[in-house]
Amino acid sequence: MAEPIRVTGLFSSFDTESVISQLTAAKQTAVKRIDNQVAIATAKKTALASVQSKFAALLTRSSSLMGAASVSGKTATVTGTGLSAAATPTSATGTFTVDITKLATKTSATGSAVSAAVDASSPLGESNFGITPTNGTFTVRTATGGTEVFSIGASVANTASTLNGSNFSTAVTAGTFTIETATGGAQTFTIDPAIQSLDDVMAAINGSAIGVTATMTNDDNGRASKLTLTSAQGAITLGAPSDTSNFLAATNLAGASGTDTKVSSSTFTKQMSLNDVIADVNASGIGVTASIANDANGRANLLTFTSSQGAITLGSAGDSSNFLAATSVLASPGTTTRQGTLGVARLSTSAKMADASWHGGPPASGPQTFSINGTSISYDTTVDSLADVVSRINASAANVTARYDSISDTVRFESTKPGSLGITLEDGVGGNLLSKLGLTSATQVLGANAEYKIDGGPTQYASSNAVTLASGVTLSLSALTEVGKPVTVTIGQDATAAVAAVKAFVTAVNDIFTSIDAATKADPSNPGILSGDGSLRQLRSSIRGALSTTGVNINGNFTRLDQIGIGFGAPGAALGTTNTLQLDEAKFNAALASDPSSVQAVLSTFTLGATMEPGGTSSISGISGKYLGAVAGIYRISDNGAGQLTSVFTPKNGGAQVSTVSSVTANGTDTTLIPGMTLQIGSLFQAGNQVVTVSATARSAIQGLKELADNQAGAGSVIQKRQDTYTTVNEQLTIRRTRTLDRIDKEMEVLRKKFAAMEQAQAKYQGIASTLSGMVSQLQASGQ
Repeated sequence: MAEPIRVTGLFSSFDTESVISQLTAAKQTAVKRIDNQVAIATAKKTALASVQSKFAALLTRSSSLMGAASVSGKTATVTGTGLSAAATPTSATGTFTVDITKLATKTSATGSAVSAAVDASSPLGESNFGITPTNGTFTVRTATGGTEVFSIGASVANTASTLNGSNFSTAVTAGTFTIETATGGAQTFTIDPAIQSLDDVMAAINGSAIGVTATMTNDDNGRASKLTLTSAQGAITLGAPSDTSNFLAATNLAGASGTDTKVSSSTFTKQMSLNDVIADVNASGIGVTASIANDANGRANLLTFTSSQGAITLGSAGDSSNFLAATSVLASPGTTTRQGTLGVARLSTSAKMADASWHGGPPASGPQTFSINGTSISYDTTVDSLADVVSRINASAANVTARYDSISDTVRFESTKPGSLGITLEDGVGGNLLSKLGLTSATQVLGANAEYKIDGGPTQYASSNAVTLASGVTLSLSALTEVGKPVTVTIGQDATAAVAAVKAFVTAVNDIFTSIDAATKADPSNPGILSGDGSLRQLRSSIRGALSTTGVNINGNFTRLDQIGIGFGAPGAALGTTNTLQLDEAKFNAALASDPSSVQAVLSTFTLGATMEPGGTSSISGISGKYLGAVAGIYRISDNGAGQLTSVFTPKNGGAQVSTVSSVTANGTDTTLIPGMTLQIGSLFQAGNQVVTVSATARSAIQGLKELADNQAGAGSVIQKRQDTYTTVNEQLTIRRTRTLDRIDKEMEVLRKKFAAMEQAQAKYQGIASTLSGMVSQLQASGQ
């Protein structure tokens, strides 16, 4: 029997996605190469950026060291007291003495007392007290009369006066109020504050049919300042929704507790007056009479205690009111008589001036002005307080300081500048505030000039306590010196600051070397990212060369940096020990001590000159002056032949060009196109061009290095351009990477389609194979 035909699934175990993944990974090798190239370009750019940042730091240090006084600073040492001193780089070194015989003072003007006298009949809180007395107790004791504790609190209710003229803390309003008792019913009472007194209201309550009795009750201080309602007809209910008067609230009955009896929850009268306190003291049995005496300004303003029972002792640890302190008698001297050391009354500086208590009435109303030293100050008494005006003066250009002195109750002006200068004061038309303050008539105390002697010489004068000597030394005078004991001032070279400046520069140079060395390292096992970069190695050599060169046209005894201790080591030094810049501090300090001007010159000399190049064809016939620009470069001037010149300056350091246009006249001049230079214009205009070159006529080695640094790290510098190149390379590589990934994706998509077609063919084959297998099975079964 023949072997049966077998058809099997040829592709049933084929993983198409695995094959596609492996193919994708294989093709992404190109992407990895691009990524590696990007990483290398980025690392090189970063290394260059590091070098550039070190150059930027060097530019800063170079500019600082090239300052006209970078190592010429002076110190000022003071031996003694009475002054401080400061020197400038131009100050001469040496020692001198200073005798201070007088300090400069400022002109001042003090006005008269401004507050009205104390209002002894009004409540203490409304009587013009400088310090408002608080409720509580105070103690007075006499040697033989004993001790009495007095209380400050609510006053006795003025029940006979009309309600609107009484001493209620809260004004009573017209209208009605209701009282009801449990069995007596309700009664509504009508209030008219203009014609009714508290006695009238109590009589109306007592005469009603509801069974309520109204009486005055004493407070804890024994003063009738509370109202009591007592019911004979059961529980009292106060008030009704229809009430229109605040009587129950004004008497503090609205929130009173109790049932058959309701008492004001607190006193309802104003604080007692100073006259009330005086009356209490005079009625006591300790033998003290209290009164109010006039102050130096004729105002009844000083509280006085006089004893007929020996020495008076004021206050105790148990006191709870500040009354004795508020009246300034607590610390007063004396035995049988104690009088306030200050007037009781004080002007409220925060109240509107129209509302404050002024001696003789407030200043003229309405918008007004006054002037101080010619500076106008505006005010309005209905809007501004005295504190507002004082602040306005102090913020102005009047050159005075104003303040209200609460001790003397006066306003004081003081010049901001010392010296014998008067303060001019004038009220505006219609205004009288300065006059009201007593300042226009005040006798001014003129300031004095400072007086001092240098090295025991003749007396010198100054309008200020800050004195600048001809040597450039500034003295700040603060106290008089003892006779025969002058202060000694020593001016010396500030070597510490100079060394610090040079060290910072040396460090900045060596930081560049370190950065370049790291980037260009040639170690085969660990090379720098820019290993083999000849331009960076050449840059390192250029820096060294710039620092080792001799300066151009330097005035002084030094022309090279190594002459003052800044160099690359001594000749013949061991190999490898001269790779970095070094500072020999001893040599530098010696040079600075012996010839500071030459040290400064070798560091900071830099002079630019402008030269008109021959062969020009413009209207410019000549050039003169001293060039005042800051950088070297070239001016290219174009002439349109009609009186208009256009200059374009191209800086040597690679900075941005600057264009200037100027109109000129025949036989005239121009000073705008080139800083510091005057261009002479010929008699005839001529179209054409002219070149003016600006170059160094004198230059230190530091300036040479600075120009190199400008070229390497400044605007549009060489290093920046190299970084920009790597940025461009990375942008191009990124585009290539994107295109490569797109190409791979497209190729894999084509493969997916082919594999799908193959799977379809496989399925079709498997269908045919299945049919054939069925037919074979049928044939075998039939024995055929």
